[in-house]
Order: sequence, then structure tokens, then C-alpha cells
Amino acid sequence: MVILIRDTGEEFHNRDHMIGKLMVAGFSMWKDYEIMDVPNIVDITYGRDVGYTFTEIRLNEEIEDISATKIRDSLNPIKGHPV
Repeated sequence: MVILIRDTGEEFHNRDHMIGKLMVAGFSMWKDYEIMDVPNIVDITYGRDVGYTFTEIRLNEEIEDISATKIRDSLNPIKGHPV
């Protein structure tokens, strides 16, 4: 599994805390998951015929029903506090 962290410039997530919570839950970094920083892309602007398209990929219902928010909430004993 790869956990993507958007680089928003804010200090919202504490990476060490998140890794600790994953360890307590029985996950091992590099074996069960990796963490990758990604740019904070919030808009894609296009105009004229630039030569590319946007394609939506649909996965099976079991995969699409996975909620990172629900997973974080289940790992977090303090409701409302970021994991």
C-alpha cells in the first residue's frame, strides 16, 4: 500500500505520529506500506486542443468503498484529532 501525503505547506499531519499508529496497528513500513509525498494539485486547467484527456478509472465496489477517513478514525482513539 502507498500512503500519499499532499504537500500543502501546512503542518497538519505529524508523520512520526502516523507511523507510530500504523506500527501499533501491526503494519510495517516498506513491508506493508510506503509513504510518498505528492504535490498539492487541486485544479487542472486546460484550453484549446492541448492533446490530452482525463480518464476516470472505476474500480470494484469493495475497493471504491474504502474510506481513508474511516481508517484514520478507527486508528485514532481521540475523535477529531488528526492521526
